[in-house]
Amino acid sequence: MSKCIKNIFSIALSILLICTFFTGCEEDDGSGYTFRANLALNPQNLDPQLASDKSSKTVIVNMMEGLVKIDENGAIVPAAAEYYEISEDELTYTFYLKDNIYWENAEGYKSKMTADDFVFAFYRIFDPNALYSPYIDDFVCIKNSKAVVKGELDKSKLGVKATSDYTLQIELEYPYYKFLELLTSTAAMPCNEEFFESTKGRYGLSAETTISNGAFYLKEWNYDPYWDNNYIIMRRNKSNSESDYVYPYSLNFFITGDSETDAADFSGDDIDCFKLENYDKKLVNSNAKQYFTKSYGLIFNIKSEYFKNSDLRKALAASFSREVYADVLGNGLKSAYGIVPNSISVMGKSYRDLIPDSAMSLYDTKNGQKLWNNYLEENELYSIDNIKITVSEEFKDADYLRYVTEQWEQNLEFYCGIEVVSQNEYDLKIENGTFDILLVEINSEYNDPIGFFDYFMADNADVLQGYMNPEVYGYTYSLNKTSRLGEAISLYTSAEEAIINTAVYVPLFYGSDYFICSENAKDIVYRPFSDEIDFRYAKYFD
Repeated sequence: MSKCIKNIFSIALSILLICTFFTGCEEDDGSGYTFRANLALNPQNLDPQLASDKSSKTVIVNMMEGLVKIDENGAIVPAAAEYYEISEDELTYTFYLKDNIYWENAEGYKSKMTADDFVFAFYRIFDPNALYSPYIDDFVCIKNSKAVVKGELDKSKLGVKATSDYTLQIELEYPYYKFLELLTSTAAMPCNEEFFESTKGRYGLSAETTISNGAFYLKEWNYDPYWDNNYIIMRRNKSNSESDYVYPYSLNFFITGDSETDAADFSGDDIDCFKLENYDKKLVNSNAKQYFTKSYGLIFNIKSEYFKNSDLRKALAASFSREVYADVLGNGLKSAYGIVPNSISVMGKSYRDLIPDSAMSLYDTKNGQKLWNNYLEENELYSIDNIKITVSEEFKDADYLRYVTEQWEQNLEFYCGIEVVSQNEYDLKIENGTFDILLVEINSEYNDPIGFFDYFMADNADVLQGYMNPEVYGYTYSLNKTSRLGEAISLYTSAEEAIINTAVYVPLFYGSDYFICSENAKDIVYRPFSDEIDFRYAKYFD
């Protein structure tokens, strides 16, 4: 979409509105600029208790303020709360709210945010008579939540109450180490009951039926599926900027639905930032940030003649070292012994710092040779032939697999081919189970190791050929009631090892995305798994 199309509206629009789509007048401190970015899709709903798509969440994080938030360093810090206290038994959280945060919208609505707004938001998540919230399971640790959502208890019995206008108390059924992190999510944002009721069922569906207690309010939301000039305009919430300074004057989101358009618009200076999924040296500038968000590995067909045998799979898993190709990988890849990539964090700490990747290593050539030779001898075989690794043509780095197959040749005298096929043929081989070894990509839409373990528990029956590991289910279930970070780390480690030790999946690489900003932009916060972009403190310097 060209700059001309993006910046020219109908004649009926006021000159003031048109001006917001051009570069703002930035000040010496980098404030006052109008930032521009693309959204992949039109937001489905700007109701925090219902919204689940990435475009909606990006708008919501710039529009709403929760009790706590994740800062630019990954730490959980107070937001709408001035501070908070946690009881000794870790069952009661008390939040002391700021008394100078306001609700505001383009229609002139204005009122103070209070603790009741958070109580009403949680009532809505568990209200059995309301639209189903996708976040019920996330917050079942709250006292009486299961009974309330089933209609067995009145919502007033939910463990969330306002003890004063600016004091909120939340009681839990059991201590849960991730509770504060849950409160940083869009689902835990407040909801003003008076305004919600006034919208008569259209809350969050238009600029007129949306309000903000955060950095920006929604000025205009224009979407027509038959028009190519769809956009959202957000303006600085002046009242809230007085207590926590908001640097940009305005945000302009263009709804494009096309990642190729993002790159073209960034190159043409039509937008200030975007996510780059595939490395491109022309676009990765000095202001780019790299996030390892994907895992690549080999999956063996456990229904095949050979690879139904776990010792044979373990022999291959043990017979190559990632160090051989660690220094030659390019294009955003990093060698991997584990499943969970480096950018996943747990309570603000890097998962791979807490559980080193090397701890997942099965590399042991002597053990690999022993298992391999035992298999051949037991099955009266001299060799295993005509085996191939199938790779989709969408993976551009298939050549790196030769570092694996060369080590298999050297250590086991096993000769394995590599076939690169179209995505359609790749999908057919999975559907029909006609593959030997498959290179797969694993990713997650949320920042939790479980997002990667889900691959081995959820919707991949064809790829995994019916593989199921009850140990992994047990570990992840226990995580939902874990009170201590140390206990959680132990369970995460056990779940990851349980998958790797079966050698159904053998990790190879971590893959990355890049968040690209213009050279003049600073302090735009990007959250790689949810794709949320937070502009509150963003600055622009000429």
